[in-house]
Amino acid sequence: MDKDLDLAALRAFRAVCREGSFAAAALQLRVPKSTLSKRIADLEALLGVRLIERSTRSLHITQEGEVLLSRTERLLGEADDIRRALGESGGQPKGHLRISVPPVLGVVLMGRISAEFRALYPDVTLEIHFVDRTPDLLEEGFDGAISFGPMEDSAQIARLLTHGHAVLAAAPTLQGIDAIRSPEDLAHYPQVTIAAGWLGPWPLHRGNEEVSVPLRPGLALGSFVAVRDAAIAGAGVALLPWLLAQPCLTEGTLVQVLPDWTSPRRGLYFVYPSAHSLTARLRAFIDHMVDSLRAMERAG
Repeated sequence: MDKDLDLAALRAFRAVCREGSFAAAALQLRVPKSTLSKRIADLEALLGVRLIERSTRSLHITQEGEVLLSRTERLLGEADDIRRALGESGGQPKGHLRISVPPVLGVVLMGRISAEFRALYPDVTLEIHFVDRTPDLLEEGFDGAISFGPMEDSAQIARLLTHGHAVLAAAPTLQGIDAIRSPEDLAHYPQVTIAAGWLGPWPLHRGNEEVSVPLRPGLALGSFVAVRDAAIAGAGVALLPWLLAQPCLTEGTLVQVLPDWTSPRRGLYFVYPSAHSLTARLRAFIDHMVDSLRAMERAG
């Protein structure tokens, strides 16, 4: 082969295979469809094989295309690792980071934390995505992700940021709140919960004691931020992530109910693809996350 493989062409080929059409792939890559078609055609000409069979209604990946696709992920992953490693001069944090964060943490934390990070490292640009699922870091182009619990891929690296838990909270004006003495008493009070947890009980523990509080919510909402706001407005008792509830508890707009009882603690991790992916800018960002979360815990 007298020419080198073009990484842009490989990315175009991978996008078409993933998206199932040239139009969708062009939209995903933000390039004209004509550009995408030319890149695929040039790649086929370079390799001397047909990679994608096209018709007016569908496309089909050829056997040769399947072979190339199986190796493209590794090639592009290694290229991204090289780009990250060499994109910094003298180990000083600079360049771009693309991070995935669960929506509740993104809304509550990332505005302030990202601004503070940019003030410390102005040569690093940040792209924070709020993603309510576990992303594929390499396939989706993320430098890392914040996740409850390490991701399943054992090849990935997970660093513990903090241990998260949830607390029971309600507005101080909620009628009869002072009479709540045990988890069983919650059955007599209105409950506010996340819509996804409508049917599931609240798991609570105190030392070695564990209970499951059956849910009979009068209100279920699509985000924890909305659940928090409804609790502040007096709609009932809510089980809220500590990081979300803590500022409101400090302000007094919420009070903790049954403070001895909390949800089981879960590790909050920062996950990145491999040891080779740990650039100076990514290390600086992770360290900043750890410092910020520890400061919040001390303040609480």
